[in-house]
Parts: sequence; structure tokens; C-alpha cells
Amino acid sequence: LAVKGCVSMIGIIIATHDHLADSLLKTAESILGEQSCVETLNIEPGATGLQEKIEDFAKDLLTKVDELVWLVDMFGGTPFRYASYCVVNDSRQSLVTGVNLPMVLQALVNRELPVDELTKQLEVEAKQTIRRM
Repeated sequence: LAVKGCVSMIGIIIATHDHLADSLLKTAESILGEQSCVETLNIEPGATGLQEKIEDFAKDLLTKVDELVWLVDMFGGTPFRYASYCVVNDSRQSLVTGVNLPMVLQALVNRELPVDELTKQLEVEAKQTIRRM
């Protein structure tokens, strides 16, 4: 069932270890309001059948949007490894690592940008949100 307005925006899948993805989306929605065409994938320790589950997530979302961006927690981790397989095999998918709340917020408010521009922006701006005082 396609959600009204999804086709013109980029779909987003937040994929993390444990329940971080759900928490990031819940917090972002408390700031921005309910979001469409955003999915979370929480990978728990010992989970099996992950590649098929992750591919199904992507295929389902790609029935509602033309392109999607994966926001994953860390480079080289389990969510990254499985999502990167999807991205490598499908030019409609992109991936950015190091997801945090500022990155999720930026992704959600800028989904009308071309996907290459959005992912470059997320990489640059997310790095700028990390500060030492």
C-alpha cells in the first residue's frame, strides 16, 4: 500500500545493532512529526536469515519510492555488511554510515534533494555535529 507523497521523496531505512534504529526514528518523529517511507531495521545478536530480511525491507520500500538511502550505525558492522550488499547490486540504493540523530533529522527534512546530493550532505554535516569542548 503506497503512502501518499512517497514517490517524490527518498525512502530511508535506518539499520542498526539492537534497538538503536527504533529509538532514532522515534526521537526524530517527536521533533518533526510522523514520517512516511521510513523503515527501521534492528539487528539483534544472534539473528539469522538477515540477508533475505534486509533485501525484503529494501524491495518493499522500493515499491513506494524511486530511491532509498540506508543509514547504518557503523562501517563494517553487521547492518553495514548486509545493507552494502543491497547497495552494490542496485543503483537505486545508497548507504551512509555513522547514523546519529542529527543525520536522521537532516535526511528526513532534505529528502527532496537528489540522492547523491543528500548523501554527500549527510556525510559532511554529520561530521560537523561531532564536537569536543
